[in-house]
Amino acid sequence: MTSKTAPSAATPSTGPTAGTHAHDGTAYVFDEDLGHSSASARAGIVEVLKRELIGPAEGDTEILTTPPDDRYLLGRIAPTRLTGAADDLEAAASTGAPVTGVEEEMTNATAEEDPGEDTDDEPVRRGLMIPASMGLRFQVPADPTELESISIHVSWGTYEPTGRDDADAPPSSSAPASSRDSRTTRYRRIPHHHSLPLRLADLTPGHTQDHVLEDDVTLRVDSYRDTSPAGGPSGRYLIELALCNDQITPRRIPVHAWMFQTQIHVDAGNRDVFLPVHDPLLPPAPGAQPARDPEEARLELQYRDRLEFAVGRTCSADWSLRKPPPGESAPRRAFQVRTTWMPTVETPQTTATPVQGAELNMRTLAAAAESPDAAPLRDALEPIVEAYAAWLGEQETAVAALPEHLRDTGAEALAEARQVLGQLAEGINHLLSDPEARRCFAFMNRVMADQRVHSQIAAARAVDSGLSVEEAEDRVLAGGYPHHWRVFQLAFILMQLPALTDPALPRRSGDLAAAQLLFFPTGGGKTEAYLGLAAYAFAIRRRQGLLDTSDGPIDGCAGVTVLMRYTLRLLTSQQFQRATTLVCAAELARREDPATWGAEPFRIGLWVGTAVSPKRVREAEEELRRLRERGGGAGHRFSALQLGHCPWCGLALSPNDVVVGDVGQSADRVVVRCPDEFGECPFSEGDGNVPDGLPVLTTDEEIYRLAPAFVIATVDKLARLAREGHAAALFGHVARRCERHGYVPHLDHDGASDFDGCTLADGGRHRARGNLPAAGIRPATRLRPPDLIIQDELHLITGALGTTVGLFETAVEAMCAWSAPGGLPARPLLVASSATVRNVADQVRSLYGRDVTIFPPQVLDASDTFFSRTVPVDDAHPGRLYVGLSTTGVRLTAAEIQTTQTVMAGAQLLLDRLGRAADPYMTLVGYFSATRELAGMARYVQDDIQTGLAKPGRDCRLPRRRGTDFGALHLGELTSRIASADITATLDRMALTFDPDVDSTAARAAAAAAAQAGKKVGRRRPEANPYDVVLATSMLQVGVDVPRLGLMLVVGQPKNTAEYIQATSRVGRDANRRPGLVITLGNWARPRDLAHYEQFRHFHETFYARVEPLTVTPFSVTAIDRGLDGALVAAARVTQAGRSGGLNPEHNAGCIIEQEDAIDRLAQDLAARIGAAAGEEESRYARERLTSRVGEWRKRRRQVADKDGELVYERGADNSRRFALVRAAEAAGSRGPRREDAPFVVAGSMREVQPEINLLVSPNCDRLTDGSLDGAPAWARQEPGNGGAGGARADRTDKTDEEER
Repeated sequence: MTSKTAPSAATPSTGPTAGTHAHDGTAYVFDEDLGHSSASARAGIVEVLKRELIGPAEGDTEILTTPPDDRYLLGRIAPTRLTGAADDLEAAASTGAPVTGVEEEMTNATAEEDPGEDTDDEPVRRGLMIPASMGLRFQVPADPTELESISIHVSWGTYEPTGRDDADAPPSSSAPASSRDSRTTRYRRIPHHHSLPLRLADLTPGHTQDHVLEDDVTLRVDSYRDTSPAGGPSGRYLIELALCNDQITPRRIPVHAWMFQTQIHVDAGNRDVFLPVHDPLLPPAPGAQPARDPEEARLELQYRDRLEFAVGRTCSADWSLRKPPPGESAPRRAFQVRTTWMPTVETPQTTATPVQGAELNMRTLAAAAESPDAAPLRDALEPIVEAYAAWLGEQETAVAALPEHLRDTGAEALAEARQVLGQLAEGINHLLSDPEARRCFAFMNRVMADQRVHSQIAAARAVDSGLSVEEAEDRVLAGGYPHHWRVFQLAFILMQLPALTDPALPRRSGDLAAAQLLFFPTGGGKTEAYLGLAAYAFAIRRRQGLLDTSDGPIDGCAGVTVLMRYTLRLLTSQQFQRATTLVCAAELARREDPATWGAEPFRIGLWVGTAVSPKRVREAEEELRRLRERGGGAGHRFSALQLGHCPWCGLALSPNDVVVGDVGQSADRVVVRCPDEFGECPFSEGDGNVPDGLPVLTTDEEIYRLAPAFVIATVDKLARLAREGHAAALFGHVARRCERHGYVPHLDHDGASDFDGCTLADGGRHRARGNLPAAGIRPATRLRPPDLIIQDELHLITGALGTTVGLFETAVEAMCAWSAPGGLPARPLLVASSATVRNVADQVRSLYGRDVTIFPPQVLDASDTFFSRTVPVDDAHPGRLYVGLSTTGVRLTAAEIQTTQTVMAGAQLLLDRLGRAADPYMTLVGYFSATRELAGMARYVQDDIQTGLAKPGRDCRLPRRRGTDFGALHLGELTSRIASADITATLDRMALTFDPDVDSTAARAAAAAAAQAGKKVGRRRPEANPYDVVLATSMLQVGVDVPRLGLMLVVGQPKNTAEYIQATSRVGRDANRRPGLVITLGNWARPRDLAHYEQFRHFHETFYARVEPLTVTPFSVTAIDRGLDGALVAAARVTQAGRSGGLNPEHNAGCIIEQEDAIDRLAQDLAARIGAAAGEEESRYARERLTSRVGEWRKRRRQVADKDGELVYERGADNSRRFALVRAAEAAGSRGPRREDAPFVVAGSMREVQPEINLLVSPNCDRLTDGSLDGAPAWARQEPGNGGAGGARADRTDKTDEEER
């Protein structure tokens, strides 16, 4: 064994201390010269993190004035045994040291979440642990002819107090002890290095071998001999190494007893000898069970080359592999394994694969489609099919070369890919053979090209308001691919064209109909793919027009064409802005050629909760009036205005741009116009421009009356269908068309209407009023139901929410059902998308009762699907860099503070050195699993972190940092607590950049000097100040696309892997220019967090395969009992909307007797739909439950009739003659249901899976206490006896406790 330890210094150095330099960053020296790119800035931040959190910050023999156990959070191990305490025996038996030290308040970590209150005064307890050992485990072959020994290299550092700088100066009596010590004591680092060979022949499997490196520092070796075929003919050794600090110290651990910067490296003379933990290419061991789940088997095949070679213990592990020659797979053995306290993994970019010869320019494709000859379009598209077919041929050859136990799995994956090839070829043939389809394909490409260009124009002008539209357009067109498809987007659209054209196509509407899942990594461009589908659906539906069907005439010239649903309102708001640009382009194209595309305007509606947008026009009018009375306008929030900028030209919108009232020939409108004062934007006020401004609807009332072509909704809103009969218009079930108001419902039996703005009887007319001409009302032709339903972020439809949504989908399908010409059933095409999903076939079957087609299909390798490929990481193609931290034994809040402070100061240093290249890392995005944890961090940002950045420690060479909010840190928040309009403003501000001429240390110093000298200093407008920190919860994980963001701190491992992938993908979306950096700070007290940290590299290299399966149980007994009432009532009201005297109006719930046959047929349809998705037992129970609930409805009607009353759904039941059919789950409070209660329990939200518990506290003090036990005997502790009543009582108590457990 070789050892090397530097001698301890006897006297302190006389060099300058850290306290003598200015905190301007000039003294900070990086190990390597930095470049001038953002990737270099990112590398600099990682180096700062490592030096400041692990050390040594100033070299192997650094001298500190701060105690090292305060300065360094990672890489340290404590003595294993403590003396001088009452619980010595317990401490001696522990595997680590209870936390004590200079700053106990920083390290009093517990095994639970930080409770949020001060714990400074709490005593040290058992379980407050710093590790006393660290190490790793790995595997090597046991064959002595292949490997005789391995070399182990161990290093660490200790710190010795070397004296005081100001020993003669008396310390301040007011300062705390720790502060007084750190002000004067200096600590010199002593490096320790040891190397020893480990002969495999000397190993004794099952026994621990100790190798003493220094006094009380031991390397322990455990081994196990595995004789399975995985290690070759002689088997393999599983070896675990542990570096242990065996010192015995007092409970207050002296500084010299800690071991810092601990490391273990293992090699075998640079030979490839380290075996993978599991190698999928090796056949299963005899008797081993193969993967039961076919999806697990396929993932094992597709990730077979991403191997794990070591696992950390307390720390993490890393390894080194040879770089394979081009075209060859990764090596299956490593030549070195090692420990690391700060693991890093750079996940490569996934890019869309180009296809030589394929035309992707949208405008070129539009011109080719408009050609009378199909040849140009064939030449543009067929190379995609030919290239994919050739690639699948190569995959077939690769399948034959697989090991036998993987071959069947590979063949199944290849067969699914060939089905996709057939669907793609079918789509192109349909397009080439159908002139009407080509016309609509040209329309789609034209409006998508405009959407792409104007989205970029609006984004550019939103950041730089001085940019003209022409300048912005020139800049966009000069860039790469300004209006181009990616191959996978175009291929996915081509696959769906036959189904969008023919509503009765079997794979859309038949018994074997399949949902189409677009499965592509986050940020890859899924949104443009389904926006293209929406544009084609607009066109083909308008061209098909009025259809004569067995259900009667169905009008496709109006009504909702696309229904896009989300689970989170942030995502809804974000996508609303993007989709609005498409609708603007479609409306301008329609206005140019109304003879082709119809007279009905293309509009888009935002159908979300009333907390986001108003329900009625008069509510919006009242809100706007109050806002203007208060002098509000620009800069104030108005809920009906859900756009921050004009989606066409990028000018900022404010409440001043909204008009509520009569517009043109329409009454009761909320109209938003672009504020372009020159009228150049077609959606501004001016001659020849769109008369009602931007084609957006944000009030529920307008959406129901005008039935926009595109509706973006939250899934929660579907729960309101049972209570809002007017919403039936969204599914094509309309009653009457008013020339002034649009689609309005039938009057009820009392002559009242659910829409009180228009109560005309059939054949009536409105008189002229103001600028409004006289208007009549007529029966409406049934509108065609939505042709395309898009469910974005499918992975969020899971758990309790997914269960409720799945049950309501049975009602949605009944609402959308119709008969196509020819009598065949027609249903919407269902498209879903996600980047992270598992068990998707079962999930889609449970949710939608359909099979699923996944595009693009993964075949043999997850890194190559033909349509997408991962790009090897290099300087030109940086990936997203993940950095793992786990500060075992340190309170999570303390780790949050120090990590955040270090990262933010490091970013300031890089801004000073590299300028704008560091901007992506100047805004820190903090991600939390719970709002409570986020709230605590918000307090730390504005207190501890802000103070620490302004006043760095004595040893810190990082610059001071002051926030952009007049010196304070500018803090933003993205949580459910923030109003929707404020979220839009927050997202806009997140795009604001830092300016080195304003925000660098030198610039701030110059501005301060100028201000001191009395000179005028120019300041940024407050609204132009970028965020220093943005804190977010799960709301951030989908839909946020801010290319500037590059830095995220994830505190605690999110609840599931899908959330982790989605959330961390919000940074580094502009990977080549601004690569992302994700710092994951695990909670060491949670086993899941610790396991991910110890296997950090392999977890991140395979985390798409680690996504947990999704679970929905919409047809369980509990789900049906709680949700079927709402689904039945919603389906009944919607499908009856077109019938006079039907069940749709609020006060027509009693018409159940007259509509008995129709409701029985509806119940049968619902039962059949449930049967398509559920098992036999669940289907039988659902049928019985439906029959029972319809009978209960009739029974309620008879009971009300006996009382000479009127049955209503819910509203108006306070009238003594009116009785409700529907009640909320909370309506009865804590008591059980009564005979007079409304029998149907309908939740107000998809998330109301459990009734709320409302606590009502009486203001009467006499009612706040229970006096019923005032005369009872006083409580007394009862000791357990050896028998009798006491013993029996104790036994019963134990039994109850056991039952509770």
